[in-house]
Amino acid sequence: MRVITFNVQHGRRPDGEVDVPALAVACATFDADVLALQEVDDFVMRSGRVDIAAVVADACGMSWVFGPATKLGKRGRYGNALLVRGDIDDVEILALPHSPDEEPRCAILATALGTSIAAMHLGIRGDAKPQLPVAVQALCDRPSPRLLLGDLNLDRPDVAPLHLVPVPPAFPAKAPRRTIDHVALDDALRATAVSVLPRQPVSDHRPLLVDVASA
Repeated sequence: MRVITFNVQHGRRPDGEVDVPALAVACATFDADVLALQEVDDFVMRSGRVDIAAVVADACGMSWVFGPATKLGKRGRYGNALLVRGDIDDVEILALPHSPDEEPRCAILATALGTSIAAMHLGIRGDAKPQLPVAVQALCDRPSPRLLLGDLNLDRPDVAPLHLVPVPPAFPAKAPRRTIDHVALDDALRATAVSVLPRQPVSDHRPLLVDVASA
């Protein structure tokens, strides 16, 4: 199972322009079985009022679910997306606790490819640490095997009883030095290969790839 997590920064190029078609083309080249995207816009003015998750999923030929964390503008939404090569079932959008003055965050919980999956983007300035155990517990309440992935905004996250996959830095995209994008597995799964993909035409993160197999 080819698993990728990618904070897409709403498809923003280094020059500041948003290029959703470039994001879609890039994601289609990953050939992922599971693709978790963070910082995804839905009907937001800055990204052309398009449904980014749907555009990327169409380019990849994947099923998808969007998890809104907050509103942007009158009709826009902003959050995470989970794309899977196959059906997605038992979907839950889990709102995570956050400080009153910080951005709301959420996790997508779902079942796909015979696996319980949690895809998320955790907060900053201290919010990530209390958010992570809430998401881990929600995933562990679901059947094994279990897969957690996303931008956790933590360099050394505690994901017990899951096991963190050792991965290289994927942020910032120009010269990665921080390991805040992560994948974690339960005892039924193992990582067989790990890599950070090359810098893409959009985003301030690089995609993180982990090949996963049964333990």
